[in-house]
Amino acid sequence: MNNIKIRKHPKIYNVFISGPLSNPRLYTRNLVPGRKIYDEKLIKSEGIEYRSWDPERSKLAAIFMNDPSTNFLKKGIKCLYLGAASGTTVTHLSDILPNGIIYAVEFAERSMRQLIQNTSERKNIIPILADARHPVDFANIIFTDIDLIYQDVAQPTQAEISVKNGDYYLKEKGKLILVIKSQSIDSVSKSEQVYKDERKVLEESGYLIQESINIHNFAKNHIVLIAEK
Repeated sequence: MNNIKIRKHPKIYNVFISGPLSNPRLYTRNLVPGRKIYDEKLIKSEGIEYRSWDPERSKLAAIFMNDPSTNFLKKGIKCLYLGAASGTTVTHLSDILPNGIIYAVEFAERSMRQLIQNTSERKNIIPILADARHPVDFANIIFTDIDLIYQDVAQPTQAEISVKNGDYYLKEKGKLILVIKSQSIDSVSKSEQVYKDERKVLEESGYLIQESINIHNFAKNHIVLIAEK
């Protein structure tokens, strides 16, 4: 495995791949060499250590496996991550944005304890124990406009939560990535109707939908909306 040739992704900022571009394996350059966060593999290529990135464990990786046309990652951006859990995806984002800042919001205390343990050596992650439904409650921690909001929370009002946070923190022309889990919103209605309703909430709140990505191949009953404020 260590003999694999790892190269820069030709389209996605600071993400790395091996294999064919049509079906690549994803990696991020480990910001804390020698440290694993979950059961990912650590691989060295030309003296640099990378972490394998599993799209079945991370919806952000699943987005990249579906070849998005929207470019939302750039050097040094400030990101608000809603639904950070124990840090699987957050730490990969930390690898990608070593010069950026990631405000990682999580509501569950147990997950927050794990998140703090997993990110203690990563100076670009600021864990926040808070309810994403109430963005004003953590305004005393975030002192800057946000370039990117990434939201993955299992709540019935997913689009509403993203709009509240976007209106409060996101800069003009900033990007919003909303991961929609239809079963958390309505377990009875068809998924397509749920997605349509959530999209309408964003559009009626002044957000321009730039892309809709189906990630069912990695996360059942999930789609992703990428929007601009």
